[in-house]
Amino acid sequence: MTREVIVRDINGYEGLYSIDIFGNVINLKSNREVKQQKNKFGYMSVSLYKDKEQKQYRVHRLVAETFIPNPQNKEQVNHIDGIKTHNVVWNLEWTTSKENNIHASDTGLVHKARKVKIVETGEIYSSLGSCARAINGNAGDISRCIHSRGTKTHKGYTFEEVE
Repeated sequence: MTREVIVRDINGYEGLYSIDIFGNVINLKSNREVKQQKNKFGYMSVSLYKDKEQKQYRVHRLVAETFIPNPQNKEQVNHIDGIKTHNVVWNLEWTTSKENNIHASDTGLVHKARKVKIVETGEIYSSLGSCARAINGNAGDISRCIHSRGTKTHKGYTFEEVE
C-alpha cells in the first residue's frame, strides 16, 4: 500500500516552490529539495527567491499557511509536541500568543517565572522583569546576583528567588 504525499505550491511563490505535508520545500525549477537551516531560535528555515529577492521563512509557518485552515485568524503556529524541528502538518496548530505561552508552560518547554524578593526591603515581585522595572534596573543583572555569577548586588540591592 502506497501513500500519496500531499504537495501544494507555496502562497506567493506559485510555480517556483512547493511544500509537502512533511515540511519538505521543493524548488520547482530545479526539482530539488531546498536546504533547511536551523535559525538562532531553533526553528528550521529556508531561503526563497523571487524576482531576484531573497526572503527567509520558518518552515513550520509555511506548512501551516499552506495546509491548516485558520478561520479565527490566530497569529502563531504551535508545535504540539514541543519539538521546533518537527514540522509535519499533524504536529502544528494555529494559536494565539497566550495559548502558545500556556502550552509551553504546561508542557515544561519554558519555566514559569519565579518570584523575586529584594532582601533589603522585603518586596516581592512576580518576575525578574517586574523587579527590574521597579528599581529601574536590569533583569539580567538581577539574575546574575541571584545565581552568584558576577556581582552580588545591583542598584544597591541583593535579591533572592522565592516560591
